[in-house]
Amino acid sequence: MSTLEKTISILNDMPEKQIEIVYSYVSFLKKQSEKEKRAKSVDDILDSLIGIIPDQGKTLEDYKDERIAEKYGIND
Repeated sequence: MSTLEKTISILNDMPEKQIEIVYSYVSFLKKQSEKEKRAKSVDDILDSLIGIIPDQGKTLEDYKDERIAEKYGIND
């Protein structure tokens, strides 16, 4: 007999109020699991982005100035 079958047999003997409590708890566990999966996927995405831009020793201001110069054709 599987764990699910054992659980169902126990639930069949419980009053409706207690089943609602069990249901609420299981729903909570499922939501927690989904949150963890999403958090892991966001972490995976961020990890995959690290290292895309090579470190050239420039500051963010230097990168910004370069992009503005490229966009508007400004030459020093």
